[in-house]
Amino acid sequence: MNVTESFVVDQPRAKLWALIQDIERVARCLPGVENVEVIDSDHLGIIITQKLGPFSATFDTNLTITERVEGEQIEFTAVGQTIRGASGNLRASNVVRLEDEGTSTRVVILADLALGGMLGAVGQKVVAKQSTKITHQFAENLNSEAIKTGA
Repeated sequence: MNVTESFVVDQPRAKLWALIQDIERVARCLPGVENVEVIDSDHLGIIITQKLGPFSATFDTNLTITERVEGEQIEFTAVGQTIRGASGNLRASNVVRLEDEGTSTRVVILADLALGGMLGAVGQKVVAKQSTKITHQFAENLNSEAIKTGA
């Protein structure tokens, strides 16, 4: 399933790019994150709980950054298995683009998401709705983090 989301952060692109390079801080902006383990500059282990329709699941997820285009784009994959709640797994390929929008930055997220197990039975509309909800909260958290630290 392909998902596209976007939001604006009230920081110039260069400052937001600097924040995005701190992958642990950015990961902690995701709603539902319980733990972040930095393995190296391109690999994270994340424990995250999400609700999808009638199901709630906690995932043990490995995130790998696959490409960076300085100041413009970062690509990563996320692969996870549930450790609590509804059984299932997830696999996602993501592209995050930064675009100038006046003195602010538009963040565009393109994701190709696949869910398996019980979670795979959840309809695309439910997944899309949850994706929008997560992105909205992530945007608020990222904006707050950027303002707090001056990006």
